[in-house]
Amino acid sequence: MNYKFNVSENEHNMRLNIFLRSKGVSAALIRKIKFLPDGIMVNGEKRNADYMLSGGDKVEINTSDEDMDTTVIAQQGHLDIIYEDECCMVVDKPYDMPCHPSFNHPTDTVANYFMGYWQARGENRICRVINRLDRNTSGLVLIALDAHTAQQLKGKVDKTYTAIAQGRFEKDYDIINRPIARQQESIITRCVRDDGQQAVTEYWVRKKDSSFTLTDIKLHTGRTHQIRVHFSHIGHPLAGDDLYGGSLQHIQRHALHCSRLTFVSPASGKTVTVCSPLPQDMAGLATKIHQPETKV
Repeated sequence: MNYKFNVSENEHNMRLNIFLRSKGVSAALIRKIKFLPDGIMVNGEKRNADYMLSGGDKVEINTSDEDMDTTVIAQQGHLDIIYEDECCMVVDKPYDMPCHPSFNHPTDTVANYFMGYWQARGENRICRVINRLDRNTSGLVLIALDAHTAQQLKGKVDKTYTAIAQGRFEKDYDIINRPIARQQESIITRCVRDDGQQAVTEYWVRKKDSSFTLTDIKLHTGRTHQIRVHFSHIGHPLAGDDLYGGSLQHIQRHALHCSRLTFVSPASGKTVTVCSPLPQDMAGLATKIHQPETKV
């Protein structure tokens, strides 16, 4: 991916690396691309990072990944791509699919299929997931196609989750602000504990009855299992979340889905909003909630 920047008169006599840092290009990326033949160009000529710019100069950087990520096995498989431009793509991930390979699950992940997708197009790409979802959380995953895009999108994606929790919520809107820590003697489970890290979860109830509550959720922090831990803490674990007290009677995985992403694409500068409907298992459970939906 190539990115182009215009040097204004106010940026006259600015050093090239400082100019790029002011445009959001990370120092690590500058170090990586400055040795490439066309890594950093000014007015069509390769320049060193300490080159002094003049007003009106045209700066271009090439962030193409020259090396394949050899830690990920490329696989041909289905990726439900619902948005793609020059710098990023959004896939709708099914549950029971990890985002990245692990020791126990080295294949059949989003990253494996991503690598296979780009290899089939004759390109090498590294899978840079911006909003990683747990294996059994379904929904939208945003992937940056180059290092600069990943830096630009980090912390700047508005995410909405939809969940089905057990029981009837008393409040139709609330903000849960309770710290989360690792459960003692466990490397997986988390809990609410006063000495944990700040965690803030905002939710809106869409409909509810005595058995279940359907909610939309925004996270203001990104702690591991945050929604699952917070909802369990207030006495309403997610349906199917047996790790945190939920029942498997009606659904066989925790009922959590990333349903909407909004971000500004670095390629176009335009705001992009992508939505995903509830998958079949959650949609079926949602129909059993009898109260009519309320507008959020």
